[in-house]
Amino acid sequence: MRRLLWLTAAALLAAGCSAAPGGEAAADKQPAPRPLGGVLHHTAAEAAALHRAEEREVRECMASRGFEYSAVPVGDGVRRRAAGNPYGLLTRAVAAQDGYGLTVERLQRHPADPNAQRVSALAEGDRRGWEAALKGTRDGPREEIELPDGPTVSVPTDACATVARRALYGASWDRDRYTVHSLADTIVRETLGHTLVRAAEREWAACMRDEGYRYEHRKDPLEELEKRLDTAGSDPAALRTNGREELRIAVRDAACQVEAGLAEQVSRAQEQVEKALPPARTSRLEEFRAAREGALRRAGARAASTT
Repeated sequence: MRRLLWLTAAALLAAGCSAAPGGEAAADKQPAPRPLGGVLHHTAAEAAALHRAEEREVRECMASRGFEYSAVPVGDGVRRRAAGNPYGLLTRAVAAQDGYGLTVERLQRHPADPNAQRVSALAEGDRRGWEAALKGTRDGPREEIELPDGPTVSVPTDACATVARRALYGASWDRDRYTVHSLADTIVRETLGHTLVRAAEREWAACMRDEGYRYEHRKDPLEELEKRLDTAGSDPAALRTNGREELRIAVRDAACQVEAGLAEQVSRAQEQVEKALPPARTSRLEEFRAAREGALRRAGARAASTT
């Protein structure tokens, strides 16, 4: 049903998408701006490789503690997450295929946890032991990570999930990861509030009004479509109608973003925001980047050794 819905919906827009003006087609080929040079972004292939490598590490850790663990498969959402953008920027190619990803997310069947049935069949004490080995215990050893602009994060260091991450990425990974994510969130928030971006968004809203959509903010179409999805529930016909409308709106949204020069203004604003960052805020960036690249190499090596 999901595949049929999106093939049908995409076909309804095929004529409009194939006739994209040259400027919009060129814009689709440009890398979307992302905080910190895209250090937090992975391609779909990279994300899948890292997931598989981390799951192998979890399985080995659990086995060392006497528990059976089956690797959770890579989900269908990896491609869409890789194509996503923290600023909500769209290309016509992504918009025509997935819209905003809202309807397809509702229709998507997330991969089942292959451990669920086996663990549910365990005696209560064994089940608690299995879950404690995987996730850690409340009174077990923990690392407290204080974020500059957020709460303190508590990480159970004896959990196999943590052991696996650190085996793949390195011992300081959790602290580096939370710190860099917090920094990126700050950059996105300040960039979206920048005068350059707000001016471009006003132009976007005017463009959308010319297309027949009276939106003031870029979140407006997403909120409208979410309400429609809630109303549609699980009704196939309503979901199909909502999917077609989502694709129509998203394709027009992407075109108006190009017309307003939104991606260019986000890039300019982001550059100014990042230049104003104090050195203390970026002190873990290089360590994070090195750990990320090292994990990708190890994931590739592990994959090659099992083929």
